[in-house]
Amino acid sequence: MRNRIDIKEESKGIIRSARVSPLLVTAIVMAVTFLLNRVIDLVEGGSMLYTYQLNWEYFQAVVEGDPYAVQTLLDSIPELTGRSFFFSTLVSLFTIVLNGGYYVYCMGIRRGVEMPVSTLLDGLGVAGKLIWCWIQISVRVALWSMLFVIPGLIAAYRYRFAYYNILTNDSLSAGEAIRLSCRQTSGIKGELFILDLSFIGWEIVASLTFGLLNIWLIPYMTLSDLGYFEDASGRMSNEF
Repeated sequence: MRNRIDIKEESKGIIRSARVSPLLVTAIVMAVTFLLNRVIDLVEGGSMLYTYQLNWEYFQAVVEGDPYAVQTLLDSIPELTGRSFFFSTLVSLFTIVLNGGYYVYCMGIRRGVEMPVSTLLDGLGVAGKLIWCWIQISVRVALWSMLFVIPGLIAAYRYRFAYYNILTNDSLSAGEAIRLSCRQTSGIKGELFILDLSFIGWEIVASLTFGLLNIWLIPYMTLSDLGYFEDASGRMSNEF
C-alpha cells in the first residue's frame, strides 16, 4: 500500500489536472448545501441567517461571562415543529445523495475520466441504498459510542468505505457494503486516523477564511481518502 504522503501528493496533482475543475464542482455542492441550510433556518427561526445570529449572540454572552444571558438565549430557541423536522430530514437525506454524486465525480477524476457537473446527480440511482446505509452506520456508531468515545470512533473508521462500495458496485446491499468496508479497513484504521489528523492545520486555516478554503480542501481530503479506498480494494482483490 502506498504511504500517506504519496497519496496526498497524487490528490493534489489530480486537482490540478482534472478537466472539469474540482474547485468548481465543490463550490456548487457547497452553494447548494448552504442554500438548503438557509431554508431550514427560515423555517425554524424565521430568518435565513438564524443560525449565524444565534451563534453570534451565544458567543457574545459567553465572552461577557453572563450565565443569565446564555440561559435566556437557550430558552429562546424555538421548539422543533413537525414542519421544521420534515424540512431538516429532507435536507439531510438530499445531502447524503448529493455527496454520493460528489464521490462518483471524485472517483472518476481519479481515473482520469472527464466528469461533467451533472455527475452530481448520479447518487440518485442508488439513493435508497445510500440513505439506508447512512441509517445503519449512524445507529451502529451511536450504539458503540454508548460504551465510550473510542469504540464509537473506531466504528466510524470501520464503516468509512461503505458509501464508496455502493457507488462502485450498485449490486451490493447496504449491509454488504458495510461488511465489505469492515474488511477493507482492517489494519488501516490507524492510518486513516493519521490521514485525518494531517488535515487539521488546513481545517483551522479554512475556518479563518469563513470556509472559502474548503473549495480546495474538500476535494483534497476526499481524493486522498479515495486513494486509501482504492488501495484497500486492490489489496482485497489480490487475496482471491
